[in-house]
Amino acid sequence: MRRVALIGASIMIIAAKAGSADSVGPVVARSAADWYAMGGVAMHGLALCSVVTLALAAERFCALRQSVTLPSDLLDRVREVIEGANPNELKELVEARGSTLARVVFLMLREDASYERVEAIGALEVHRLQRNLPLLASVGNLATMIGLFGTVMGMIEAFDTIAASGSSDVSLVAGGIFRALVTTAGGLGVGITALGAHAFLSRRADDFTAAVEERAVELFAVLHGTTVLERLIDLNDAESLAG
Repeated sequence: MRRVALIGASIMIIAAKAGSADSVGPVVARSAADWYAMGGVAMHGLALCSVVTLALAAERFCALRQSVTLPSDLLDRVREVIEGANPNELKELVEARGSTLARVVFLMLREDASYERVEAIGALEVHRLQRNLPLLASVGNLATMIGLFGTVMGMIEAFDTIAASGSSDVSLVAGGIFRALVTTAGGLGVGITALGAHAFLSRRADDFTAAVEERAVELFAVLHGTTVLERLIDLNDAESLAG
């Protein structure tokens, strides 16, 4: 009980000190325009990075929708064909669609379809799913660097003020350092947003890629009477003969 009382008293003392500190320091209300102006020239670069981040993230969110990549009705029809249904109905449905799965299936439904051509169209579709994602990550890293650059420039200016005045009074440069740190906060905010969106969208693209590859392998085996394992065995035999 005595220990609990001591802990409670310590918490009350800390809270009282925090309250008195808050009452002493004035609270300055600033608008978004004020924060932007305080950051200086570096804020222009961060503003551009934020616009690019939003545009790329919005484009990828739209491109990686379920209806655009793996429509549920088309996916169900592919499963039916894999289980033994007539592929002619699937062909009619594919011709009227423009999704990722539809383009892969359309090639496999052709009589002259080969495993190499399916692999090629699959690689193209993977590239389409992951388009702009590397750029989104680069913008996130760039925004962080711009924020740090603005901070370093602000610190240089602050210490130059100390050197010019010949005084070690921190209050002379406190405002400059405070303004310099604004760019760090802005850069980290844009960078975290961009990299977070990149991680989420990359995972979503990988999930769709895996689903398309799984259905494509199964459907190709059904339509053309071969399996991936058999194809790999043939390739290994060809490589051994060539060696």
